[in-house]
Amino acid sequence: MVKPVLGYWNFRGMAEPIRYLLHYKKVDFEDKQYTFGGEDWEKEKFDLGLDFPHLPYYIDGDIKLTQSVTILRYLAKKYELDGKNDHERYKIYMVEQQSVDLWKSLRSVVMSNDYEILRKEFLENIPEHFKCFEEFLRGKNYLVGEDITYVDFMVFESLDFYTTFHGTALDDFRILKAYWGKMKKLPELQFYVNSCKRNFEPIPPRPKFEGPGPQLILKKPINPSLLF
Repeated sequence: MVKPVLGYWNFRGMAEPIRYLLHYKKVDFEDKQYTFGGEDWEKEKFDLGLDFPHLPYYIDGDIKLTQSVTILRYLAKKYELDGKNDHERYKIYMVEQQSVDLWKSLRSVVMSNDYEILRKEFLENIPEHFKCFEEFLRGKNYLVGEDITYVDFMVFESLDFYTTFHGTALDDFRILKAYWGKMKKLPELQFYVNSCKRNFEPIPPRPKFEGPGPQLILKKPINPSLLF
């Protein structure tokens, strides 16, 4: 039986929640990583049978999908991580989009040529990004109900991105920090998150993350559209 294939660049990016889900469900898959800015993806992108040739992609037999959220929804339905009823699913879809906004807001800062200017203001506004998530989580084990759903992996990666950017980002949010720690310690993820297979960089190696925040290293301009 042919393994499913997840294709993406050689950093975490928007594919990382997909990796978490696959490892959580112990799916035997190929994690195909293309060198960012290299030619390997360009050479084969139109030969894979993808309707919209983008990264990430997921090939599972006759199923060939692109767009990170679409892939997550497919896997969540297949592995029953998409809620127990319509009420939960509506909540899940809402959190899904909030998580995308959370991740993109930080990405836009660290990928900007004006990073040093934007960084201070962004740090001051972090509470605005987190306070609604803090209240939404209050009294819950996971984001939607008592069981893990695919949006938990999305929010976990966003929070991990923020703590990589600024090590104390969660310190004023007790519930959110405890949730992040709980997700990080999920038994099903331990082998992956502690292995050399997991990339440290949440995004391409333009901003270099060291300790509590990134030290900007300007390289050749990066087209943000390549991240998806």
